[in-house]
Amino acid sequence: MAASMILCASMAAAPVYAADSQEKEETVYVKADAEGNTQTVIVSDWLKNKKKSAEIKDATDLNDIENVKGDETYTTDSEGSVSWKSEGKDIYYQGTTDKELPVDVEITYTLDGKKVEAKDLKGKDGKLEMKVQYTNQSKETVDVSGESVEMYTPFAMVTAMMLPNDEYTNVTIDHGKIVSDGDKNIVVGLGFPGLEENLNLEGKDIDIDIPD
Repeated sequence: MAASMILCASMAAAPVYAADSQEKEETVYVKADAEGNTQTVIVSDWLKNKKKSAEIKDATDLNDIENVKGDETYTTDSEGSVSWKSEGKDIYYQGTTDKELPVDVEITYTLDGKKVEAKDLKGKDGKLEMKVQYTNQSKETVDVSGESVEMYTPFAMVTAMMLPNDEYTNVTIDHGKIVSDGDKNIVVGLGFPGLEENLNLEGKDIDIDIPD
């Protein structure tokens, strides 16, 4: 078995309405080590130019900003916002950040029923179980039927990795999908941390399983 695995987690938040003339959709990609520790964070933003404006302004604190689907340019003002010369088009751009993530990811392993560290897996054989646990750290106060309620910010978490067939066999997953290309299995898992608490389902006799 490999000594480490690379985790790519995507935190896709709900669309952000920046103005009447535009809509913003943001996805955060995290490259992590075998324990879930963050190595690189890339943020991808899609600015939807609803009114085909010649310029789109967006508030951002990202570094190394680049246009990923066009040659439109931008300028930065003193407040940190960027103004894209959109010419009526949508803007797709990305950048990096070193800010703390709103969702923590912890990865734990058991080998033949015994807990083991990722660094100790190299060269070992046996039945390996890997658990990816998301913890939502972001809350906000919202109005629910006239009452102020503290709720978790909604995130959809997607975790993906590639497992070579000559090292991993009989691969299964809960709350996800496995796709094989012949040489390796591409394993994709899904989670919604905080959603069960938002829906107030804890302790209720309801046959529904919301993974976190």
